[in-house]
Amino acid sequence: MTAETTETSATKSEIDQRTERDRASRSAGWRLMVEAVRPQKWWIVVGVVSGFIWTLARLAVPQLAARAVDDGIRGDDLHLVFLLTLAMLAVGVVQALTTGLRRYCAFRIALRTETDLRTRLFAHLQRLHFAFHDEAQTGQLMARANSDLQQINTVVILLPLTAASMLTMIGVLIIMMMKSVVLAVLALGLLPLLNRAATRFSTRITPANLALQEELSGLSGVVEESLSGIRILKGFGAERLQVKRLDDAADGVLKQALRAAKLRAGFMPLIDLLPTLSLVAIIWYGGHLVLDGQLAIGDILAYNLYVLMLIWPLRMVGMLVAQSSRASAAAGRIHEILSTDVAVDDPLNPVPLPDGPGNLLFEGVSFGYGPGRVVLDGLNVSISGGEAVAIVGATGSGKTTVARLVPRFYDVNAGRVLIDGVDVRDLRVSELRDAVGIVFEDTFLFS
Repeated sequence: MTAETTETSATKSEIDQRTERDRASRSAGWRLMVEAVRPQKWWIVVGVVSGFIWTLARLAVPQLAARAVDDGIRGDDLHLVFLLTLAMLAVGVVQALTTGLRRYCAFRIALRTETDLRTRLFAHLQRLHFAFHDEAQTGQLMARANSDLQQINTVVILLPLTAASMLTMIGVLIIMMMKSVVLAVLALGLLPLLNRAATRFSTRITPANLALQEELSGLSGVVEESLSGIRILKGFGAERLQVKRLDDAADGVLKQALRAAKLRAGFMPLIDLLPTLSLVAIIWYGGHLVLDGQLAIGDILAYNLYVLMLIWPLRMVGMLVAQSSRASAAAGRIHEILSTDVAVDDPLNPVPLPDGPGNLLFEGVSFGYGPGRVVLDGLNVSISGGEAVAIVGATGSGKTTVARLVPRFYDVNAGRVLIDGVDVRDLRVSELRDAVGIVFEDTFLFS
């Protein structure tokens, strides 16, 4: 086996692993969205019912119009024309009311879901230990709490609206088949082409959306660092360097956004073209049927109206296909945080904090911030309650680390930290930190 073959195999293996990770992330994202939407089940029911009534109202209009033409206008029955137009008006009112209701339900479900997920995400971030926040970039966390949640909001809005549109498509298909199988095939025969195109589009747009979300997170990180560290940047005259970083991050976002836009630009025109092709086929073949006396003019009118009804549902399907991959990627990134274990948490059976003098004991304590980054090794220190102790040492020798171990900002790797003989890991975290006063080196003013 040559070196080139080995390198190719390794690259293929890395691509397969990345693809599998992306697939697992999207699956976890969909599970998270379903779980988040489930509490809104009654509003979902209202939305489904209103969507069903809206669909029936839409499907009724072409039938009423066809009868008005064939039985009313061609039959010189003005009274019937009046009744049918009145019925069309009533159906239009029902359609308008259910349109408003189903859209309100969709937006309410989406906004409630976004709010619940944001609250859940923020609460989990508050509980996560110091080690997580040491590694995480604030800008990326902000992107997940804003941009990623907005992607979920959008797809949750689209789902019920698209479901009603799909119901309309099914109704149109049934009615067309009842009237003329040939015309139905001409009208809907191009749908397999749409399905193939949608499948290919989804396969290509998903990695593009994943890359775009990552670039957006990186851009948010640069912006957050630039604003929070503006005084340091100015002090060292590093503004131009940071602007260059921002330009590079913005270029990355632009590149991935244009990549996704190019894919959409190649897919969406097909959504607009298919109904037009169906309309041409219906007029051509249906015209022959009318001339041969096999089909009424009103039926051709109804068919044309039904084909026009397919334009918006097909557009909704296209938007949902494009947005769902981006939303699942965003939800997967949020799930990544929510699934992070809280390393420093309350014990199963917490012990109450002793009402003692506050004796502090470090017993064989070892600690490091990661592999190969040992800071404390076998520390043994006893401090009596009321005693003042100053810890002196070089930068990075572990002075701050000693203070951080007392309120359990981190857990020791070995040994114990005891307060009045009780291991701090056996206490409730909230009770422990209420009892420990600490002054940080950095100041922060909350708004």
